[in-house]
Amino acid sequence: MSKTFFLDGRMTAHLAWQIFTSREACLTQLADDLGRLLRAAQQEQDMVSLLLPGGSSPAALLPLLAEQELDWRALRISPTDERWVAADAPQSNWRLLYSGLPKAFVLDPRQAEHIEQAAQNWGEQVASWAPFSAVLLGMGEDGHVASLFPPLDDQAACGEAACMSLAAQPPVQRISLQLGLLLRSQWLGLLAFGTAKQRLLQQIQARPQCYAELPITRLLAASDRPLTVYWAP
Repeated sequence: MSKTFFLDGRMTAHLAWQIFTSREACLTQLADDLGRLLRAAQQEQDMVSLLLPGGSSPAALLPLLAEQELDWRALRISPTDERWVAADAPQSNWRLLYSGLPKAFVLDPRQAEHIEQAAQNWGEQVASWAPFSAVLLGMGEDGHVASLFPPLDDQAACGEAACMSLAAQPPVQRISLQLGLLLRSQWLGLLAFGTAKQRLLQQIQARPQCYAELPITRLLAASDRPLTVYWAP
């Protein structure tokens, strides 16, 4: 099921819904789809790249993705965003991906001692990988993606590729890739569980102008390709 909607009179990206009755089925299909996309890309490129979110929902995806038959030595991965904590801290997105996908190269966003320089250095490195083979995003119930929180205009110390941001809940300090960089992908997906997130996306579809300040709406408005939503209750 897909839906096209408009924002400020402009057609935005398609939302292509993949709806499942269970989270297990959703994650299994998503892992298979990512594996297929990456295998196809590896047939055409020496090195392919994948951006993944952190959090509890993607954590359950990683064991399934790790089982995919891929040339893991030719796959570069980065988190879409990171909490400014130690790399081995339980809240670290890098730690989650590094431990869950041990055969792949996972770039640590901590590319400097200080957060501003780390964001700049990390963003420049990830930007050099673009266009990405696939980008999978998560979304909060407030419409944030990666660590880009509403309203976007309040983001601090933003750079072209990555920026600092402040979350409402600890760890407060974050760094995040910018929407423009996240969109430089051959495939764009969103993993969203629960009725609250489904309702928000449906409301954005129905009245995008009422949610124009949300990062997810900004992403849809700027995208020239479908956003495939993997959803389960």
